[in-house]
Amino acid sequence: MNPVPYHHGAARLRAPLTRRGMPLRERLLSRNRFVLGVALLLTLVLPELLHPSLAGLGYWFAPVVTAWLKPPMALTALAVIVGHFSLSRLGLLPLVTARSLILPTFVVTFGGTALMFQVLQLPTGRYHVWTGFLLAVGWYFLVATLRGRYLRPRVALIGLPADFADCLPGAVEWTILKRPRLPKGVSAVVIDPHADLGLAWSRFVTALVLRGIPVYHRHHFEEALTGRVRFSSHADNDFGALLPSLAYQKVKRLLDLALCALLAVPFVVVILLAALAIRLESPGSPFFLQLRRGYRGAPFVCFKLRTMRQDRAGPSFTLEDDPRITRLGRLLRKWRIDELPQIVNVLRGDMSWIGPRPEALDLARRYAASVPFYDYRHAVRPGITGWAAVHQGNVGDVDAARVKLEYDFYYIRHFSPSLDFLIVLKTLRTIVSGFGSR
Repeated sequence: MNPVPYHHGAARLRAPLTRRGMPLRERLLSRNRFVLGVALLLTLVLPELLHPSLAGLGYWFAPVVTAWLKPPMALTALAVIVGHFSLSRLGLLPLVTARSLILPTFVVTFGGTALMFQVLQLPTGRYHVWTGFLLAVGWYFLVATLRGRYLRPRVALIGLPADFADCLPGAVEWTILKRPRLPKGVSAVVIDPHADLGLAWSRFVTALVLRGIPVYHRHHFEEALTGRVRFSSHADNDFGALLPSLAYQKVKRLLDLALCALLAVPFVVVILLAALAIRLESPGSPFFLQLRRGYRGAPFVCFKLRTMRQDRAGPSFTLEDDPRITRLGRLLRKWRIDELPQIVNVLRGDMSWIGPRPEALDLARRYAASVPFYDYRHAVRPGITGWAAVHQGNVGDVDAARVKLEYDFYYIRHFSPSLDFLIVLKTLRTIVSGFGSR
């Protein structure tokens, strides 16, 4: 049975009661093979049928080759297929709506495929590429909208209070089970394993598993919906599952260095121009150096562009509407330009492009003394941007640091290329919106 994607990224909720009782519209929308098949028909067959009547309109519509399998069609097919499976994978991540991923995902897949064809010196064909791109984006936007309207998952709760889901995001229809009987249309069940349930409930849950109905631990389901791994001071924390992938850490280091080589020249130009502007606005060095806690707890010197006046004292963290920040500094912070010198830290191995944000030493010591397991965030290299940074921004107080750590735990547990790609997309959005800057 094909899974029914849950478009708000909580988890992939299956339709265990089969599709026989579902309307045709819902059955088709729930099938990924149907969605991909229509996408290929729209992006390959439709443009090719219209091409003969449009070929005389100019250079953009000129045919490339006369063979049946044209390189531009192969390019479009590859970009659509990779985009489809990328959306399916990213849609499993929390705090994600499918529509927010569609455009950037297909920009990457079509752009990357076109670049590969250029390297291989294969003809790309502007007509097929642009038509396929626009049709793919339009089709997946339509599918995401219809799925959000007609495929809202229904989740049953066992042994949980009525207000369990009050603070959880996502378009889910919640049902509290009063007796061991599953209502029609339920896609999954969430259970509190520590609840005092009788033998009848135990048999019921076992029967659900044997029928192929997904049963989730309450904490795992909360984690999937919120994008945060909650923790406590007790010994039942699942730290074995929080170990980051060692293999991906090695691959990621190579990717960090490759991206440094690609961005070094434009970054240096922007850094020099910004440094000159900082020096003209206020006296002092245009660069700000600070000791921070890094990978595996080792301290390192973090490089930034200075955004504050040097003649005013204050705490080691940034306050809301901090009076120390200069006018230019606010712009540099909003557009994250002040972070660009950290490319040096990435080259040296102190940092990665993506990871938990490094804290100043005194602030890290303060958090570690108040927040249980705080130092566990140092299990991976700190990053210029990260999962907590795109959802929470800069924080200063201990309570906010606890929430930040829950985001960091989630990143470490789900340490993967797909999560890093999602963080890149969200970082671009935060730069445009100015979210989290102080």
